[in-house]
Amino acid sequence: MNHNEIIIDRLYGLLREKNMTVNRLADVSGIRQSTLSNMFIRKSVPKVDMLYKICQALDMSVIEFLDFPPYNQK
Repeated sequence: MNHNEIIIDRLYGLLREKNMTVNRLADVSGIRQSTLSNMFIRKSVPKVDMLYKICQALDMSVIEFLDFPPYNQK
């Protein structure tokens, strides 16, 4: 699995965990729904500014977002 797939899987998991849809994430984050949908479809990693907005909408820090294997292992 490449980094893009790992990050997108993480996002999907967090959305399920928080019982949030992509549409709701778009509303809360201020990112267009089409932009988020394209990111998921293409499995493209969001740029830092978009990741920050997504994390704010998910009520977590970017550090918390990236605190999962393989990124939190030495």
